Amino acid sequence: MRQLCIISIIVIMIVSLVVNSSYAFFMPQVDNLDNLQLIAATQVFDVNGQLISKLFEENRVVVSINNMSPYIQQAIIANEDSRFYNHFGVDPIGIIRAMWVNLRSGSLAEGGSTLTQQLAKNMFLTQERTFARKVKEFFWAIIIERKFSKQEILQAYLNQVYFGEGAYGVEASSQVYFGKHANELTLAESALLAGLPRGPNIFSPYIDMKAALERRSTVLAGMLKEGYITQKQFELAEKEPITLAGKKKRVIQASYFIDYIANELVGRYGANRVYKGGLKVYTTMDSKVQQEAEAVLGQYQGAVLALDPRTGYIKAMVGGRNYEESQLNRTVVEVRQPGSAFKPFVYATALGQGLTANSIILDQPINIAGYTPQNYDKKFRGPVTLKKAIRLSVNVAAVKLGQQVGIDNVLSLAKNMGITTLVHQDDNLATALGGLTQGVNLFDMATAYTAFANGGIVSQPIAILKVVDENNQILEEAHLKQQSVLSREVAYIITNMMQGVIESGTGTPANIGRMAAGKTGTTDGYETAWFMGYTPELLVGIYVGNDNRTPVGISGTEVAGLWGKMMSKVLTGISPSDFLIPPNIITNVPVCADSGKLATQGCPEIEYSAFIKGTEPTTVDSRMRSKEQANEKAEQPGRKEEKSPWWKLPLPRLPRF
Repeated sequence: MRQLCIISIIVIMIVSLVVNSSYAFFMPQVDNLDNLQLIAATQVFDVNGQLISKLFEENRVVVSINNMSPYIQQAIIANEDSRFYNHFGVDPIGIIRAMWVNLRSGSLAEGGSTLTQQLAKNMFLTQERTFARKVKEFFWAIIIERKFSKQEILQAYLNQVYFGEGAYGVEASSQVYFGKHANELTLAESALLAGLPRGPNIFSPYIDMKAALERRSTVLAGMLKEGYITQKQFELAEKEPITLAGKKKRVIQASYFIDYIANELVGRYGANRVYKGGLKVYTTMDSKVQQEAEAVLGQYQGAVLALDPRTGYIKAMVGGRNYEESQLNRTVVEVRQPGSAFKPFVYATALGQGLTANSIILDQPINIAGYTPQNYDKKFRGPVTLKKAIRLSVNVAAVKLGQQVGIDNVLSLAKNMGITTLVHQDDNLATALGGLTQGVNLFDMATAYTAFANGGIVSQPIAILKVVDENNQILEEAHLKQQSVLSREVAYIITNMMQGVIESGTGTPANIGRMAAGKTGTTDGYETAWFMGYTPELLVGIYVGNDNRTPVGISGTEVAGLWGKMMSKVLTGISPSDFLIPPNIITNVPVCADSGKLATQGCPEIEYSAFIKGTEPTTVDSRMRSKEQANEKAEQPGRKEEKSPWWKLPLPRLPRF
């Protein structure tokens, strides 16, 4: 035993001499332990400041020692390195004691490593069990002790050590086990945590509660022995029940959204800083909207994207029905035919060229150089207004309108509004029906529709509001990215026309009892079904479609029902608001849907449209008036015909828009 002591002392003296002569060579070029490769998770918050996820290779939240309970500091020292405040990084007495215990037991029962040695090993060295690694560990421990204070070393250790359940450091482990911060830990909770580093898979209360309680007792006994607690504190802590936070299954998955922002962050800051730098990322995601968006697809494959059209803030992003099944973010990556959801670009082009909601198009069989488009119901309606044509998604009318306004102009507008997948080959009449060469992605479609909902101004999607570094310095803050692409008047009239889609057209299942507009889309063979819809506060686009392009079996009308179900829940408790009406717009003008003239009671179908002042119809549909006049003449022979002005004719009660 005496020989072992002498050998140990000699070895330590030699190591000390070598360290003194090699200090500059071995010492890392940093000023404090907070920067010595302490890997901290990046925290991601939703728009309300709620923590929704972490980006990490190791789940760690670095905090100062002042934000750790004194109990956890005392418990660790008492049980891992009782002479921590008395040694110089390597503890000769501890080494001798460990060697003696090991010799008596015939096994490696104790290791003799100090907290400083453990810190050195975990920060700078591998976990291999070799003499060379142990010598390096000695060097690093002594160097660290010379460079830093005991409190700095203890702080680094407590932020670095692994506590099990994927949690590194006392802050992350406090949240995992108890759902609280490290500075809120009780004595009993601190003792339980302090017992975990020796065997996180053995002593975890999530794995074996009995083993966890026994280990806690051992730690408390060590604290009592070292004088950190009294006998009464020991007894009270022994009796304290363990109340675990529980292994929470994340209610808000948001995995596709998290991937999306992670890619953005890595592009700006690099993977090392994003996954190891302890950033705080404040996002636009609304947890309530995200939850409903994740639920809406059910068993259908597809994607959901929700934006605030006024700002472009991404409120929810769902890239598929099951992230574990497929990590492909279909909101961005999948390019599919949009079907009739593309028609609003045709109608917006027409309005921009001076046509009005009551302009008439003749819905009848056509053959344009061999191209013979058909309506979805194989019927033809004769003359229809633009509003009726988009409301009922009349294909022939859209093709004829596209030919009239020029498909090249439609493509130009769609590109300006945010559609990035259009190509030169799309300059053909099939584009009017959404028959594109490549197709579109949901991200672009939602971006473009913000212009309809936001007075003609496209709001580019924004996911990240602010990024703060580990020192609470702001690295970036978001600014709105907006561009005017339509006049306010055209945007409002298109919105008014698409309100009709929901009120009495192909999108009636999306009627949620408040101001809303939207457009259905169903591609040939039911390969993809769309609904793009919005209220003044929120725009949500949904597409449903199998990855292998087999028929999905539902139409855009049914997807409108999914949209309505989601929006009804999302907007609960939010007071309804109206779309802003530009000053030079008049609304609720009664129009006969098959003549475009001012409607009377004799009109077979009346719709209520919006117009720029001066473009509203002034000619009255004469069918009812002629019939009334004929009856009056038959009843009162010889009476001179008296023409009544159109504004005195009886009109049906106007609904409120």
